[in-house]
Amino acid sequence: MPTNLSNNFKEASLDPDFASDALKEFKQLIDSGISFVVHSMPGTGASYFLKYLTSKSKVLQASSKISHTASEAGPYFVHIDLYNLPTLNQHEFYRMFLRDLDGDPSDKTDEQVFLDAKEILKKLTAQHEKVVIIFSRFDQLKNDLDENFLSNLQSLTTLAPHKIVLIFTSIKALHELAPQAVSGGNLTFYSRSIYFKPYSKKDLRKLLTIDPEQRTSDENFERLLELSGGHNQLLHILLNSQKQQNLLLDQFVRLQLKELIDYLDYVQRKQIIKIALNKKIDEVDEYLLGIGMVKKDSHYHLFTPLLAEYVKTSMPVKLPVKEAKLFKLLKQKIGQIVTKDEIFAEVWGEGQQNATDKFDLPSDWALDALIYRLRKHPLMQANGYIIESHKKVGYTLIQG
Repeated sequence: MPTNLSNNFKEASLDPDFASDALKEFKQLIDSGISFVVHSMPGTGASYFLKYLTSKSKVLQASSKISHTASEAGPYFVHIDLYNLPTLNQHEFYRMFLRDLDGDPSDKTDEQVFLDAKEILKKLTAQHEKVVIIFSRFDQLKNDLDENFLSNLQSLTTLAPHKIVLIFTSIKALHELAPQAVSGGNLTFYSRSIYFKPYSKKDLRKLLTIDPEQRTSDENFERLLELSGGHNQLLHILLNSQKQQNLLLDQFVRLQLKELIDYLDYVQRKQIIKIALNKKIDEVDEYLLGIGMVKKDSHYHLFTPLLAEYVKTSMPVKLPVKEAKLFKLLKQKIGQIVTKDEIFAEVWGEGQQNATDKFDLPSDWALDALIYRLRKHPLMQANGYIIESHKKVGYTLIQG
């Protein structure tokens, strides 16, 4: 029979009250024998919670209403991490599934492997109150999903009704990732979902005890903890950043924030942009609120101000005509001195030598004003551009 290896997870050392709200919600569904899909932002750290859930299965026994006779107390957990698949396809999935049940898939067809897994599960349900199978990062298999495969997994719950619970994790609803696979009889089954929100600051601190990073000063740590918004992966990136005074100059910070925007659909991205720009928005997509990317108190706001700043500075920016000409000239010769005469020729040109408006005339005053406006533009600040002055000679563009 399989041996439950849940205590091998480092998450087993976390306090019993870790992520208590999520634990309560998961427990209610497991007690009811309901299978479901868990949605969260990429990198939030839901996988840590699921390993904690597996390792702390005894916590789930506390208020169970089931009377134990021949069966052992508490649910039996099987944790399957699809990141461990050598190749993301059904063939490898079936084999890993059987191996995680302590079966042997050698020299067997996919059909026989699945039948062997079913036989093991039947024996487990005779010994345990519940058998909970967690398919962590199930969305990694999205390109190989089909209706028959999902129906096979759904059929596992019919081996012992209400005793086998399947938990899938996915950053998006499965019917959005693989609409051709989630249809017909399995549509209801795979549409049952719950949201996993970012962690509280208290719980993030606990996660750092099992996955530590080099700590900064206490004051700076609290600032970064707040800026993470409860997102575990973002916190680790912030703690490792060499750009502590301007985090958006860190390419890894920007890549993490970009990932959070890129996986959303068009409507959701537009809503995120509106909220970042403090524009009026009457209603927000339920998914954005559910996963905690958007929060609401007196108004809608994003889960971290860093995401709002990233959105503002990453939007396509159209510089005014003169600023655009100046920026293009300086960037072409980045790190070199661009003389005033070159700037006058490029920005004002011969066509404006006879302009009557004093603001259009090429003069030191007009150039100083133009340089000032460009320096203050969000495009410059977001990308770390600095314009150095060389008295009576010209200017140099550098990037910090």
